Amino acid sequence: MTARTLARAGLIVTVAFFLSRVLGWLRLVVISTSFGAEGDLDAYFAAFRIPDLIFQLVAAGALSSALIPVLSQLLGNDEEARAWRVVSTVINLMLLALLVLALVVAVFAPVIIPLFTPGFDLVQTELTIRLTRIMLLSPVLLALGAVATSVLNTQGRFGASALAPLLYNLAIILAAVFLAPIMGVEALALGVVVGSLAHLLVQLPTLLRRGGFRYDFQLDLGDQAARRSLLLMAPRALGLGTTQITFLLNTTLASALGTGSIVAYNVAFTVLQIPLGVIGLPLGVILLPSMSRAIASGATQEFAQIVLRSLRLLLYVMLFLTAVGMVLRRQVVTLLFDYGRFDERAIDLTANTLLYFLVGLAGHSMIVILARAFYSAQDTRTPVTAAIISVVVNVVVSVATVGTLGLSGLALGIAAGAWVEAGILVVLLWQRTPGIHLESLGRAMVEFFIGAALAALGAVGVVRVTDPFVGLDPIKLLVFGQSTLALIAAIAIYVGYSWLLRIPELPQLVSLARSMLPRRFRGS
Repeated sequence: MTARTLARAGLIVTVAFFLSRVLGWLRLVVISTSFGAEGDLDAYFAAFRIPDLIFQLVAAGALSSALIPVLSQLLGNDEEARAWRVVSTVINLMLLALLVLALVVAVFAPVIIPLFTPGFDLVQTELTIRLTRIMLLSPVLLALGAVATSVLNTQGRFGASALAPLLYNLAIILAAVFLAPIMGVEALALGVVVGSLAHLLVQLPTLLRRGGFRYDFQLDLGDQAARRSLLLMAPRALGLGTTQITFLLNTTLASALGTGSIVAYNVAFTVLQIPLGVIGLPLGVILLPSMSRAIASGATQEFAQIVLRSLRLLLYVMLFLTAVGMVLRRQVVTLLFDYGRFDERAIDLTANTLLYFLVGLAGHSMIVILARAFYSAQDTRTPVTAAIISVVVNVVVSVATVGTLGLSGLALGIAAGAWVEAGILVVLLWQRTPGIHLESLGRAMVEFFIGAALAALGAVGVVRVTDPFVGLDPIKLLVFGQSTLALIAAIAIYVGYSWLLRIPELPQLVSLARSMLPRRFRGS
């Protein structure tokens, strides 16, 4: 990709991810307004875990990490027909595995669900079983959509695949608004299935017409590229599966912490995903094909520069957001979710949990880039090994702290695991790749951390000065005003600090933002 094409792709993906996060937030607002932090919503979030585990095990990120490098190589060698046979083979095996897993879970749900919801009563458990069975259709549809996304991203087509998550969220929102008053929480499960179908259908026209994809019913396991794709998928699927098992464990622990704990945990985690989804994931999506091509052509220095610049830029932004987010966590939760039946207790529980989630924000963002750096070299085993170690750390910290910190201990476990995983990946990549300068990255992190801490102090000062005007039971307009002033002060301090120290990420960020604008808005 040229710099202009990369910037255009970045704009498309970033805007789409931002809109997806906005709709994801709206989805949670509508759901929490309708149900509050109550037992039915706890059951919905608990039921979501099993279908999501199946999707992560068989498809999800495993598809992009395995298919994109292999397809980039085949399409780069003008082997289009062979590329489509490889994709068809992956689809057919994936569907077989998904259907078998879904059937097994549907039959044995009355045995499986109580294992992960020991804190639920009989009514909640039966509701969770029903919701799980309905949502078992979603991983099949989402997996097909993930294949379409991988193929389109390999070809540099990001529009349709970026639109897909918007429709997924929109379907759940519409179900919550129009069907929930009639069907109750089961309407949300139906919305998940319809949204998964929309996620697939919106990509098919571009995939079949412009992408030129041709589906084949055969299983060509004799093709070396097909076998390589499947071998690359297996470790990545294992890594994602272990991550989902962590969420299952946390759901199990949260179910015993009282009604509304699972809701608060999921809401806080969703807030954490906003900066990751708007900044980290889009960057990872558009860089994976570029890194794959650099590796395939032997351009090691170019690959190293892509990785290093991306890591520095992400850390520059994410450490700032971490520090300021910790200061404004309650204001953020109040502005985003203080509606309807989401009461004061739910806000406090969510804000406290978010504080500990934010500890790992920069670590999570590093993993997005570092893992894709290994995928681009067709190495999925190393990220999986790091992910498994991360899960062990996560479980140990969560179990050790849940007794004293409660729900916040589960968030701290996630954060600790993220930093361990990021640390392992960056050290291993440094050892293998000439041009990855770990010392300069470490110095940059220290500089960014100091600047972020100063920005956070500025935000704290604004909050304390304005607290008497906001009051104990403030209206949202006052909370928004307080948050805006605190954010402006923090940005001013961070920009001033960056300018004084001549931190190169500041002009890079400005340049990147300008390059994403239409030419007539860029100025001279």
